[in-house]
Amino acid sequence: MLKKHNHKAALILFILLLLITDIISLAQQDDIQLMLKDVVLPADISPVVVDGHIFLPARDVIEALNGRITWFPALKLLNLKLGSKEVSLVIDSIEAEVNGKKLILENAPSITENRVLIPLEVLHLLTDTETEWDKASQEIAITNHNPRVTSIRSFSYPEKTRIVVDISEKSSYHVLTLRDPERLVVDIDASLNQTNKKEEEINVDDLLVKKVRSGQFTPEKVRIVADLKGKYEFEVFDLSSPERIVLDIFVPQSQIGTVPQTEIIPEAKVEGTKKNNEYVIVLDPGHGGNQPGAIGTGGLKEKDVVLDIALKARKLLQDNGFTVYLTRDKDVDISLEKRPLFALQKEADVFISIHTNSAIQKGSPTAKGIETYVLNSRYIGASAKDVADRENRASKVNNYEDDILNQIIADLEESASIGFSLDFADIVQKNLIQSTSLTNRGVKQAPFIVLKGVNMAAVLIEVGFISNPNEEKLLKTPEFREKVAQALTRSVKDYVKNIPENI
Repeated sequence: MLKKHNHKAALILFILLLLITDIISLAQQDDIQLMLKDVVLPADISPVVVDGHIFLPARDVIEALNGRITWFPALKLLNLKLGSKEVSLVIDSIEAEVNGKKLILENAPSITENRVLIPLEVLHLLTDTETEWDKASQEIAITNHNPRVTSIRSFSYPEKTRIVVDISEKSSYHVLTLRDPERLVVDIDASLNQTNKKEEEINVDDLLVKKVRSGQFTPEKVRIVADLKGKYEFEVFDLSSPERIVLDIFVPQSQIGTVPQTEIIPEAKVEGTKKNNEYVIVLDPGHGGNQPGAIGTGGLKEKDVVLDIALKARKLLQDNGFTVYLTRDKDVDISLEKRPLFALQKEADVFISIHTNSAIQKGSPTAKGIETYVLNSRYIGASAKDVADRENRASKVNNYEDDILNQIIADLEESASIGFSLDFADIVQKNLIQSTSLTNRGVKQAPFIVLKGVNMAAVLIEVGFISNPNEEKLLKTPEFREKVAQALTRSVKDYVKNIPENI
């Protein structure tokens, strides 16, 4: 009898030890740190190790490596892009695509605590990395090789010089300006070891630029310096497939038409530039039907104003050769969720949601001006929250903030479209202010439902305050609406001509 009791006690002790071991193991997993280039990555959820297989928080890792994420909630589809590599995944599925080619993963991506976790093998598909899992220190160290600057080129136009820096994979960069003499400087997190020696100093000698110099400024940074001939304006942005950083240097607006012309390379010689009819533009007149939107003190309805602007803009864009679709071309109610889906179905390059603003707070009829928004999970810019809350009220999604898929969207919305959208938003805002002379309220960011899920350049514009009696009068006039339509048309033209397919 005593032996039986001893056996039972031993069995119970063994089970308790197993349970304690599991608890300790789980506790350790919560403390796993993710290291990138010897720096601990902050993460809302820790990496997970299951049966020796490492799973990483998708957003934290991909963004730290300067990659982009696009999430399609209805399909549970995740697109990861890093440099020239693109991997498409479906949650809980081992099937994947790498640059369009299908393969089978050893482990499937999953959702844990409302966050997407990807198996380590996905990271290896995207980039040349080395990973080391140190059980003793509970650290997962990821080492990746620096991107390389592979080529530097320049193109001269009548009122602009374009400098193109080709890089092996996407990289972060910093822009600064120097004076006496005038210089535009771009520091890129990359190495220069594969750049052609002849390109380390390029003699441009056009209207704006003397020469372009490059060198390994620090072991991890390449410095590109454009030596300029005088006053200038500039834009710097990055493009993908292939990866490039583009510096556009302009003649100042005040000097256009007053400077002598120099010999230029015709624009037609920039190979790969798409024609206008190859671009698809989707215009989204806000509200409609039983959703009037904001209503002015004189009774003017937002839905009527923005529909007229969209119809005018469609005609102008079509006259310029663009393929244009409207989410609505009459007074009907279209749900917010269907609008970006429509743009995705049309494979749009540009999505513009058109609205008029309204001051929510009582006693603010003097609020005025124009602002342009892009998507962000946070509210960036004064009044961003008020505007987003008002526009989002038209959504038919119940408990939007509590919906798990939309929480994941909010986590992953810093997608491929954001960089392009910010570039486009700057162009739109500039043209709208120039055309209308209204107050410039700037480019802002907020979580608009109508912009979620799109993977193109997408903006939401607020063309004046319908709650302001003076701006309501303007919004009533066909002349003002035509100015807005013309500004949108110029914005699309400016945007597409600056993103040639292969430059």
